[in-house]
Amino acid sequence: MWRRSLTGALVAFLSAGCASAPFPDETLRGVDRSLRLGALRASPSAYRGARVMLGGQIIATVPKPGATEIEILSRRLGDSGAPESGDRSDGRFLARSAKFLDPAIYAPGRRLTVLGTVKGTEERPIGTVPFTYLVVEAERLKLWPREENWVGNPSYPPLPLDAPVLPYPR
Repeated sequence: MWRRSLTGALVAFLSAGCASAPFPDETLRGVDRSLRLGALRASPSAYRGARVMLGGQIIATVPKPGATEIEILSRRLGDSGAPESGDRSDGRFLARSAKFLDPAIYAPGRRLTVLGTVKGTEERPIGTVPFTYLVVEAERLKLWPREENWVGNPSYPPLPLDAPVLPYPR
């Protein structure tokens, strides 16, 4: 009897680790996960109304009457649907949500995955340079936990720089 429950728990644990997206499967129907921001920006009129999943790092969150607008620096999504870190980006896009999203929570630097519909483009300056943003009407948002550095994190005790990490002689 205990073998069955152990096997069931093991199967549940392993299948939970194989999640392919941060959203339920039924919400992902009709979403082309192969679409990247570069292709969408190159031909936005061809993809108007397309359901997409994009993500990246939040640059700014601006609440407006009846909606919130989030400016996002695009990052490639990993297998889990989380934006990857690094210096590569296809540009920026705007996500609009009908809900109020607090800028203190949806803060600059946080990672965000957006499931939504392409609405078109909007031109705005970045500094003094005009930039064309892709606009996505957000259906669902996944705000990922903050990434904290191991070194210097107050949760861990400080280590001297010459402290051995492994118990091997130098």
